[in-house]
Amino acid sequence: MNMLNISFWNIAFTIINVLVLLLFMRHFLMKPVMEILEQRKQMVEKDLDAASTAKSQAEALKTQYAASLENAGEEADRIVAEAREKAQGEYDRIVKKADEDAAKTMDAARKTMDAEREKALNDLRASVTGLAMTAAAKLLAEQSSADHDKKRYDAFIAGAGENHD
Repeated sequence: MNMLNISFWNIAFTIINVLVLLLFMRHFLMKPVMEILEQRKQMVEKDLDAASTAKSQAEALKTQYAASLENAGEEADRIVAEAREKAQGEYDRIVKKADEDAAKTMDAARKTMDAEREKALNDLRASVTGLAMTAAAKLLAEQSSADHDKKRYDAFIAGAGENHD
């Protein structure tokens, strides 16, 4: 009774096929996805650098106001106080806007990365499912041919005759 025929070469070729498939998927699927993610990351870093520059400009403006109005009289104190309030308000507004912009950019980048990752995973799942279905159909087609069934029947009859002699 030889119902299951496991061949070393079948296993070896199956392993090689899976490895080649993984290499192709890594090269043609994962590499472009990772490049897109890297581009998104660079865009976010660029936006964060721009926000940092705006913050440093606001701090420089605040320092300029404080230095130019130092050692002035009552009018100078009023102007300094007013300038500091404006600078602080502008600083707070710029920092708040920069934080909001950075948060929006990060959220958008995360959503895009999540959507792209999900799409890539779905595509990968669909591809693997299709390959599995094709392999199963081919295997079933090979094992259910008339010649194969006749050989199995003949082997069964020959085996049954030997056991009952």
